[in-house]
Amino acid sequence: MKYHIISLSVLLLFISSCASKIAFELVPPAGEDYNTELLLSEIATAINTDPNAGTSRNHYVELYNGTGETVNLGEYAIGYQASTDLTTLADWTFPGGNFITLSGNLKHDTCYVIASPQANTTAVPRNIEWGTTSTTAANASTPLQLSGNSAIALLKKDATGSITLNGNAYKIIDVFGSPLTGRLTATGSSSTRNNLIWTVAGETDTRNRTFWRKKSIRKPTTDWQLAKGTTPIDGEWELSADRDWKYNNVGLPTN
Repeated sequence: MKYHIISLSVLLLFISSCASKIAFELVPPAGEDYNTELLLSEIATAINTDPNAGTSRNHYVELYNGTGETVNLGEYAIGYQASTDLTTLADWTFPGGNFITLSGNLKHDTCYVIASPQANTTAVPRNIEWGTTSTTAANASTPLQLSGNSAIALLKKDATGSITLNGNAYKIIDVFGSPLTGRLTATGSSSTRNNLIWTVAGETDTRNRTFWRKKSIRKPTTDWQLAKGTTPIDGEWELSADRDWKYNNVGLPTN
């Protein structure tokens, strides 16, 4: 017993004398593949007057943080810009009321949902509401009305950015839709504007769908032509069948 006590004492003395010389480095788990930034991860479109929508306007935008770190949402904003005709290509602009600056923190592997105040609260859980509360003759140029031709931008504060919101410079880092990309004309709505659409993954009628960002997408893009793709394979988004909205994944990471 005495021998063991002496040995233990020597070991503790050795560790104590070396403590100031030992440095530990935390190594991330092997195989982890984090996103480079926040992403637009889920969006729902619906023509307000479509009878299949059941008078609901379940318009929302979801963000996903897969960066491996908690993100300060105060560095970000969401912008909205509706297209007014078939062919006009225009730069992004966000007049007062057409953007919302965010706040709070978003943990890794969690989502943040911005929903229309008219969206059903059971179908669309949300972190914040944004947009018009008008239920009749709503101006499509005001958020949050997503009918296939309304573009959404995720912006981040950047001293070199060319867009000023509330006195701060921002840069667009991710988009769903773009006023810089031409539209197609569909049929079926009494509103000419509601018949303007962007194709996504080769689908030519995207006015009443749920869209999910593919889990394989690790970084945002401002290139809508690339992101929307021409087939289900080459684009960055998956979508539900026409008028078959899916809300079971709202606020949750894409499986």
